[in-house]
Amino acid sequence: MRTGKCALLCGKSPVSILLLIFLLLKANLSAADPLSPNASQMTSGDSSSATSSPGNAREKSRPTSSKTKKVKRSGTSGETSGQSLKKSSGVTGKSTAASQTKTKKKRKKPSLFPLSRNGPDALAAYRHTWNPITGGPEFLPIADTLPEGELNGRMFFYSRFTEAQYTASGGIQGLPSGFYQTQLLLLGAVYYGLTTNDELVLLPSMISTFSSSNGQNLYGTGLNDFTFGIKHRWVIQDPNSWRPSVATPFLITLPTTTWLGTPVPKGGLPPLSVVPSTHFGSYALTTGLFIRKNVKPFRLYSDFFYTFNVPTNGVLPGKTAEQQIQYGDLAQYRFGVEDVFNDETGFGAILEFVGLSGLPFSIDGIGPSVTPTNFNLMGLQPTIEYNLTTRLMFSAGVLLPVFGNNEYMAVIPNFSLWYYWGAVNGKLMPR
Repeated sequence: MRTGKCALLCGKSPVSILLLIFLLLKANLSAADPLSPNASQMTSGDSSSATSSPGNAREKSRPTSSKTKKVKRSGTSGETSGQSLKKSSGVTGKSTAASQTKTKKKRKKPSLFPLSRNGPDALAAYRHTWNPITGGPEFLPIADTLPEGELNGRMFFYSRFTEAQYTASGGIQGLPSGFYQTQLLLLGAVYYGLTTNDELVLLPSMISTFSSSNGQNLYGTGLNDFTFGIKHRWVIQDPNSWRPSVATPFLITLPTTTWLGTPVPKGGLPPLSVVPSTHFGSYALTTGLFIRKNVKPFRLYSDFFYTFNVPTNGVLPGKTAEQQIQYGDLAQYRFGVEDVFNDETGFGAILEFVGLSGLPFSIDGIGPSVTPTNFNLMGLQPTIEYNLTTRLMFSAGVLLPVFGNNEYMAVIPNFSLWYYWGAVNGKLMPR
């Protein structure tokens, strides 16, 4: 039997041998190629055949589990890295924003060293703060001075219509029979920056009077008393605190109405709106205190004037003989709040309070020779302002009577035009 089978196989041996060689080569090539799909089958076949040995199964399962863990770890690390990137970017953004906020806050903080009173550092800090050019106020000279070399002029148009008179106790009564008084005043205010903190002030004016008293008429127009002087700024306002600008005027008034024979009532007063207020036809010396503070969008003003009128000789209204005239000193006090609605156009509104008191004494020690020896006048005005051009500013209002005694009550419409001629390095700068 073995001989027969061997013969049979031997008869078929060439074909069988070739087929067997081909299958073996193909199996070896498939096992050698890791990308071949048969490789996984062969591996699975090998692993299945190897599962009969528990030791081998454990040894072969360890690499597989380690690879799986590596894959899982790599996936987890990818997610973690993504989350860390997101977190880091978020944290970076927050930290950047926080740093910018801190930087802004640091910029807003005041300097460790306080600003000087009116030196270059205080001036630089002031000029880099909010301070638009506007047309007002009407009755409050400004504490801050013009830049050195800058020139501007302002024309004030005042009118006074006398309506009644105040009694000694502050009551209101009608005018005496046949009495009336109307005044028109054109005041030219010229300012020039002498230094950083000093300003030249020139106040020429013309006045027209139309009045009648005790049957005597007074009509005419002429030059009013001329005032000039210097304003010095002692303190420049600090934008990082409530410290305001503080200045003092030193003004001299010459009696040009007497020199030129301008028709004005001797010893009378110009409209309440005029500063400084002096008695017509007498020399006068005026000083005072100006305060100003800018707090966007508001400006706060406070002014005080004290005027000494030098004794003079003349004929008072209602008198016929010439006599020595001694006036009581004059005190003017003014307050204002400005609200700038639009920085570009200069459109805004101002509420101005004006007060004038004739004191019953004089600093020279001589008592007043006129009666009454004292008086008070107070008024309130809403003012509107607007810039007509980049160099021409306009403001207007009506000064309404609030209180008074021993004086005439009047309504005072007024307006002004303010023009800037000069500039510093080609740039127009406000006070």
